[in-house]
Amino acid sequence: MIIDHDLRLVLLHVPKCAGTALRRAFMEDNSRDVVSLFDFQYSTVLQRQVDLAHMPLMDLRHFQEWKFLNRYRVIACIRHPYQRLASACREFLRQKNRESQIQMTRTPPTKDQMLAYLRRLPSAMDAHDLRWVHGFPIHWFTHYGKQPKVDHLIRCEHMQSDLDMLAQTLDLPTSLRQPLRKVAQVESHQEAISLKGLSGDPNLQSLANILHRQDFRCFNYKRNQTSFDDPELKDLMERCLKVGPSHELPLTNLTPQMRWYWGRSSTKSDQLLRATRNRNIRS
Repeated sequence: MIIDHDLRLVLLHVPKCAGTALRRAFMEDNSRDVVSLFDFQYSTVLQRQVDLAHMPLMDLRHFQEWKFLNRYRVIACIRHPYQRLASACREFLRQKNRESQIQMTRTPPTKDQMLAYLRRLPSAMDAHDLRWVHGFPIHWFTHYGKQPKVDHLIRCEHMQSDLDMLAQTLDLPTSLRQPLRKVAQVESHQEAISLKGLSGDPNLQSLANILHRQDFRCFNYKRNQTSFDDPELKDLMERCLKVGPSHELPLTNLTPQMRWYWGRSSTKSDQLLRATRNRNIRS
């Protein structure tokens, strides 16, 4: 997360959506008052570790910086869920250990590595385990519940035109426009390691269709009709998506309805989210 007090702007850092490059662009001009939330920290309120760089808004709500989401203009960069999940898989392996990090600089994840990652992602999401933060849904970083907290979205798919429009709409200074233009040029042409094969895998796409369902609908991304060809992953998701007694379900947050021992049940909400908000900025 970046807070530019001089420009009254907040950049929400959605993982694997060019956030690091955008962060550097905002930090390049040290004459402005820019605050960068970064690194890891144990939250005594949440009673768990948090990643300050990529904080879901359900976590950020408990930090004092939350107030700037209501006072300033808020921007975020997003990406197609298939491409983003493939990149998240590579990032997880890059951070796993030194050997895995070296491999990721040379080759994409193998099929077995990808499947191992996909099989564990649902439970990691269920537990909000920050080691898997790069694979959390986009809307966790842009919405508080059903409320969008972003005013302007930048899409990786056409970053140059979106950044140009943003600069014009917000009348950004030249000291920021130039670094942002460089970001767009680099991100548009940077393909050191192709993830095309990974993002096209039917298991990755099928899992993204389930875990990131709200992202496709909210941000109007195209979703392919795919099915699992990995029996283990297919069986896991079928069990997770069942309606049944609480203690028979492998996870708690994917089932459409969980039934409790005393005859009560709790139903998962399925609301269509708006991508951005419309509101007047308070001075």
